[in-house]
Amino acid sequence: MLATLGTFLAFTGLAAARITPAWSYVPAKVRAQLAAQSGGVLYLPARTPLFYRYRSGAKVVNGKLSVTFTNRVRIRQGLWRWTKQSFLWQVLPLPASATCTTWAKPDKTYQFAGNKVYFGNDASGGKTWRCVTDRRGRRLVLVASHAPQFAGRPILQPVASGLDVARR
Repeated sequence: MLATLGTFLAFTGLAAARITPAWSYVPAKVRAQLAAQSGGVLYLPARTPLFYRYRSGAKVVNGKLSVTFTNRVRIRQGLWRWTKQSFLWQVLPLPASATCTTWAKPDKTYQFAGNKVYFGNDASGGKTWRCVTDRRGRRLVLVASHAPQFAGRPILQPVASGLDVARR
C-alpha cells in the first residue's frame, strides 16, 4: 500500500510540491534595475493571493517603488487570461517624524506571519501596510493598496511576506 501511495504521489507531482516566491514573477533584469534605482534595496512580496502575478510597469519614482500585481484566470491547460483585478504594491520612505500608526490611521491591527500588519479602509478599497528598517537604517513603509474588488478586506499575506530581494 505504501508503494502504491508513493507511486501516486510521484505521478501527481504532490511528492515534490514547491512554492514559487511572488517576487520571482518580476523578471531578474527588472528586479536588478529596480534595486539599483532604490539604492540597493528592493522589497517585494514573497506571497500574493492565488494567481496574482506581475505583468508590467514596475517603476521607482522619487524613491517610491510601485509594482502592480494582477489576477489571472485559467481558461484551459496552458492558457490564462488577465483580469481587471489587481493590487498596487508600494515601498515608500517613512518620514523621520512618523511612526507606522501615524503614517496612516489603522482601523485594525493584525499579527500575521510574525509581523504586525495594519489595515485602513477607505473609498478605494483600503490599504494594508507595515514598517521595516532596511540594512542601511532607512525606515520604509510596505503598502498594498487594494482595488475595490477586495471589498474592504485586508490582503495581509503580501505585506507580511515583504522582504528585501535585492541580492536574489
